[in-house]
Amino acid sequence: MSGKPSSRRRAATQAVSGAGARRLLDQGACIAYLERTHNLVRVRSEVDPRHELGGIARRFEGGKCVLFERVKGSAYPVFTGLLWNRDIVGALFGVPATQVPFLIAGAIEPWQKDKAALPARVLRRAPANEVVEPRVDLSRLPIPVHALKDGGRYLDSSVVLVRNPQTGGLNSSIHRMMVTGKDRISFLIDPGRHLGEHVEFAQKRGQPLSVTINNGVGLAPWIVSTLPRLGDGKPGIAHHLIGRSVDLVQPQTGDVPGYADAQFVIEAEILPGVREDEGPFAEVTGYYAGRDKRWVMKVNAITRREAPVLHTVLSGREVGNAVGFTAEAAIHHAVKTRIPQVRAVHLPPGGCGFYQAVVQVENTRPGLGPEVIDATFRAFGSLQRVVVVDTDVDIFDAVDVDWAITTRFNADTDLVLLRGAEGHILNPIVTVDADGKGGKVTKVGIDAMVPYDRQDGTFVRVKFKQVDLKDYDITMP
Repeated sequence: MSGKPSSRRRAATQAVSGAGARRLLDQGACIAYLERTHNLVRVRSEVDPRHELGGIARRFEGGKCVLFERVKGSAYPVFTGLLWNRDIVGALFGVPATQVPFLIAGAIEPWQKDKAALPARVLRRAPANEVVEPRVDLSRLPIPVHALKDGGRYLDSSVVLVRNPQTGGLNSSIHRMMVTGKDRISFLIDPGRHLGEHVEFAQKRGQPLSVTINNGVGLAPWIVSTLPRLGDGKPGIAHHLIGRSVDLVQPQTGDVPGYADAQFVIEAEILPGVREDEGPFAEVTGYYAGRDKRWVMKVNAITRREAPVLHTVLSGREVGNAVGFTAEAAIHHAVKTRIPQVRAVHLPPGGCGFYQAVVQVENTRPGLGPEVIDATFRAFGSLQRVVVVDTDVDIFDAVDVDWAITTRFNADTDLVLLRGAEGHILNPIVTVDADGKGGKVTKVGIDAMVPYDRQDGTFVRVKFKQVDLKDYDITMP
């Protein structure tokens, strides 16, 4: 991967438009595009949402997206796999997969400069409320139980919209939410999330906090909701991503709108001071997160499209990519501001999309590696390992990165240890505080760049002539 900005990368900072924007906003248009491009698997047999749907989806993980047409006990199909293949995500955005983080980063900058630009319309009628359910009954939705030891049926891909109770600003985020009754949900809030701050503020006043749970919102608002540490108005980044405002729809109850193009909008309120069991749940780490007393929502209304398709994710490669794309964008933006030699960032699948970053750097002066390591850890607190490599290393190729570590990293001089650092509580290696609000772990930085004082030809990579096999008469077995 070249260390110099390419025309492709510069193009990727422009907003998506036209048909591309529509498929990023409307899940139906997205599914139609996937089918046209032969990237959709249709499961026509009836499947049980308890374990069977997840078991089938797991067999396709990392490949084509999957649409389950008939789900036992519900009238609605289920769609999954939207983010588990990076090349498919790139095709949906209309750029190479490697350019998606640059596209997202390119939407953050104009949003930060003018958060009032491209204001959203709040519509009275929209696709998301074509049908207003006469009674609240979450059991009618095909919400699956994915893994064998999951504690219940989980909404794990829905965007939660909430108003900051102090400023009125709109915030979006994704949380795992376990259905415990026809109108009741228990859910986890990770430490450090803005929703937790808003819930705590409302709880101190003994007040419920209204939210909307938006399922099947489209790729642009969904992926933007995973961006870390951006606070109020974050949904507006999706506007800049597609070059126009993303419409909202008025709620039936409360004061928080839903996404106008969502498949389902579930209107709820977080109950002050109430805690009920949530978990276990198969998390992105590949381990089960434990059962504990957690926050509770009461559902007050459900609206939907005339023919909705529920969206769900497996908590594996898809969640890693969801966080990876946005974290790569956020880390690149934050670190490059301080260190312009940074060229690209990748959060590989082996790091679960949360815990490892590989950073590609133009090696122009001594001391760059430790600086980049420090800035990267500061930019994304969940990270536990940062690897810094030169521009001749393909950061998307785990073998190439491992080769750089093997041949360019000297533990005596190139190892950075951050002992007792704040860790992400979903990783079981993190030692969790007694109150469950945080934990500690030793973080590792690896400077796998060529030593600056040894750029004398010792580390020149072997190269071969570039050829096109189409130019030759070759019989393949």
